[in-house]
Amino acid sequence: MESLDQPYLEQLKDIDVQPIFILGDARSGTTLLYQTLASTQCFSVVKAYHIIKYDEILYNYTNNIEAEKMQALQTEFERLGICDREFDAVPVSPDLPEEYGFILRNTIDQLYLSEKSLPKFLEICRKVQSTSAPQKPLLLKNPWCYPHFLYIHQAIPNARFIFIHRNPVNVISSKLKLIEQVLSGWNAYTGLVSQKYNRIFKNPLFRLMYRLMYFPRFNIGLNKVLQQAEETTDYFVNNIDRLPESAYTSIRFEDLCAQPQATFEQIFDFLQITPVVPIDYQSLISKRPTTLLPTVASNRQRIAQRLASYFKLHSYSP
Repeated sequence: MESLDQPYLEQLKDIDVQPIFILGDARSGTTLLYQTLASTQCFSVVKAYHIIKYDEILYNYTNNIEAEKMQALQTEFERLGICDREFDAVPVSPDLPEEYGFILRNTIDQLYLSEKSLPKFLEICRKVQSTSAPQKPLLLKNPWCYPHFLYIHQAIPNARFIFIHRNPVNVISSKLKLIEQVLSGWNAYTGLVSQKYNRIFKNPLFRLMYRLMYFPRFNIGLNKVLQQAEETTDYFVNNIDRLPESAYTSIRFEDLCAQPQATFEQIFDFLQITPVVPIDYQSLISKRPTTLLPTVASNRQRIAQRLASYFKLHSYSP
């Protein structure tokens, strides 16, 4: 079925794409960073509306019904009882900054940038840029692109990167908690943004398989998440020196929470941007206590050993 946007796609071909990527492992603080930067009103961002209504973004904008459609989506959230994302208590609205990876997965069944997904990614960027604020830089987030930043730099040489890092022990624990939560009960918001989640949750056999794999008392899920962490952190350690220093900056989640003002000054200095709206970062961000899953706590030393080079690079203690 042809999307409502199809007749308007030709208008996008001359739009220049100069994206800024927030990259880090899932559960490393990318959402907090993305939302806080978006609140400065310095950037165009991908929103929940863009994901859920992807095939009608241009149609709605061109026909001056975007506000109407966004209000209808807000009404749908309320009808479904959606107040936040549940797994992290992030409030939900059509304007919620979200991951472009959902659009890639929903449209071409791939979560990250590659030769296959690049045309769709550029289409996403141009749709969002042309219907938001074309004069503002486009800020994007997608944890699945974290171990693919060299390809992104090759394919989009003017792209810039903000890397965010967090102690992998906490990341792994948070991932396992998230997976268990979204599989143990239906998450209506995730169902709206992720077609794959719908397929898994609504197939009893698939859902059972995933739940058994990530059951907290088994180490299957822990080992799988640890292997993924090892692959992504090794990729960063082994390849970050291949990026020009002018193309990226790196921060730690722990520093973002402990010293938000200084951390955001570092980011804006790198981007050479002055925030439009003054933000009291200290009031928005504070150090957050972390409670590890027992299976993660008992494997803390094993995790640190497997990820030793990453721990050393970012001055993390086991």
